[in-house]
Amino acid sequence: MCRFYSLFYSFLFLIHLNCLVGEEVNKEERVSSEKTYHFYCTVADERHFPQLMNLIGSIHKNDFDHLDEIAVFDIGLSKEQLDYITTIEKVKVIPIEKKHPDITKYFATDPNGRSVRGWYAWKPVLFKQGLDLYPYFIYLDAGSLVLTSPDDLFQHLKQNGYFLIQISPHYIEERVTKPVIEKVVNKLPKEQGEFLLTKDAYMIDAGFQGISRKVLETYVLPMYNNVVDLELFADNGSSRMGFGAGRHDQTLFSIYAHANKMAMNGQGWSNLKIDGKSVPFHMHWDRNELNPQTCIYRSRCDYNYQGSKIGFIHWKKPLEGQN
Repeated sequence: MCRFYSLFYSFLFLIHLNCLVGEEVNKEERVSSEKTYHFYCTVADERHFPQLMNLIGSIHKNDFDHLDEIAVFDIGLSKEQLDYITTIEKVKVIPIEKKHPDITKYFATDPNGRSVRGWYAWKPVLFKQGLDLYPYFIYLDAGSLVLTSPDDLFQHLKQNGYFLIQISPHYIEERVTKPVIEKVVNKLPKEQGEFLLTKDAYMIDAGFQGISRKVLETYVLPMYNNVVDLELFADNGSSRMGFGAGRHDQTLFSIYAHANKMAMNGQGWSNLKIDGKSVPFHMHWDRNELNPQTCIYRSRCDYNYQGSKIGFIHWKKPLEGQN
């Protein structure tokens, strides 16, 4: 009889424990479904440190209260710069995975001698690593600024899975290299391949993308797997516009975006889909097109627009020389 009661109470305890665990899981799921997390990913090397700091400052200025984390992927930052970044609140530094041994090596990319690291092949790797960390994120090149809170954009991203911008009148056809045509375009269904080489297949802005795990299999992983072949990212002069016109990762991202029939928004005003409604959203690359509602400024060399943003950064502890 004692053994019977022992087993009976053990059974009741297990039921109670399972209920508690179930309540905790449901609570976590409920919190996860209600909260719109603000995760950002960006990247920098030693040369682009000033742009990186202004991007972080712009996020802290306009989105700090909702910000969860900024992941900064390191493709060649100095030790001093890394130490500096680690003192910033809500920022994590992550080494880029060496999917290819030359992913951070400098390559000449135009006749004037401009050089870039790894033909930008590190970006698909960053996207894969980013999705290992977060369910979704906004990727911004360091030459970008956040001018108003992107909460609407994050809500759209959470609900719809991605956000892309097209940059007409730039076409895949005029910038795609022969290796990409042979190894990627020609492997797609004939109709898709033919479309990609027409004036209707615009390039996307690869430096500003909203990405989630919903597009991991169809969009991110194909790009990630291409990194083992840097010839696909290289500008070998075989594009129709010649050496200096190849766009590395941007051409490939554009191809997969069209192949997956992903919706592409235009620069300037577009509409986000949130809870079945259309919500206006504005971004631009041209300073003259900015307005008080502009959320993202693809500032590039104009990263000090409206003054340095470094003063808006929140620090974990005072740095030497700071008040």
